[in-house]
Amino acid sequence: MTPAISATDLTRRYRDHTALDDINIAISGGTITGLLGRNGAGKTTLLRILAGHEFPSSGSVRVLGAPPAENEDVLRRLVLVREDQIYPDIKVGQALRAASWFHPNWDSALASSLLDDFGVRANKAVKKLSRGQRSALGITIGLAARAEVTLFDEPYAGLDAVARQVFYDRLLADFAEFPARCCCPRISSTRPPRCSRASSSSTGAGSSWTRRPTSCAAPPPG
Repeated sequence: MTPAISATDLTRRYRDHTALDDINIAISGGTITGLLGRNGAGKTTLLRILAGHEFPSSGSVRVLGAPPAENEDVLRRLVLVREDQIYPDIKVGQALRAASWFHPNWDSALASSLLDDFGVRANKAVKKLSRGQRSALGITIGLAARAEVTLFDEPYAGLDAVARQVFYDRLLADFAEFPARCCCPRISSTRPPRCSRASSSSTGAGSSWTRRPTSCAAPPPG
C-alpha cells in the first residue's frame, strides 16, 4: 500500500544551517502520527515541505502519491494549520468561510460545533482573540476541512487543560468517523499525550509516535 506521506533522503539547508538532514519516513493513512522534538529540531520545516510551502534542498517527498509542491490536486486534499498562522483583519466566521473555499470536503456543521466547544464566537474579530482562541480557530479549520492529510503545527499552543482535552477528544471522535485520514500534529515536547497503543521511532526531525485512534488524554502540566 502506498503511504499517505513519504520522504526519501530529504534534506533542507538554509545557507550554513541544515534543518533536515537525510530524512526517511513513511506514514500510512488511517493513523495519527505526532512529531516530537525540541525547538529547532526541524519539525516545522518538515511540515512546510509536506504541505508544499517549501522545496527540499535534496531528496524527494510525496503526499498522497505525488510531490505536493505546486500540485493543486494534492494541495486541495491536505491542510496545514500553523502555530503562527496569519489572518487578515476579518472575523472568525469569515475566516471559516474563506477556508471552506479551498477544501472541497468542508464540514460547516462540524466547524460550528467546534467553535461552541471551544467557546469562540463567530462574530469576534480574529485580531482580538487570545492565543488559545487563535489555536482553537486553527484546530477548527484543520478538522472541519475534512482533508485526507491534516497537518497541525503546535496545535494546542495557548490552550488551557480543558480546551486541550477538547481537542484530543474531538480529534479522536473525528478519526473514528473518518478513519482513512492521516493526521500529523507537531508537538514541542519530549512527552506525547498519553495514548494507548503508541510507539516511537527515530525520524531525524525529532521522534514520532504513531497510533490508531482509541483514547487520548493530555499530559500533566510541568
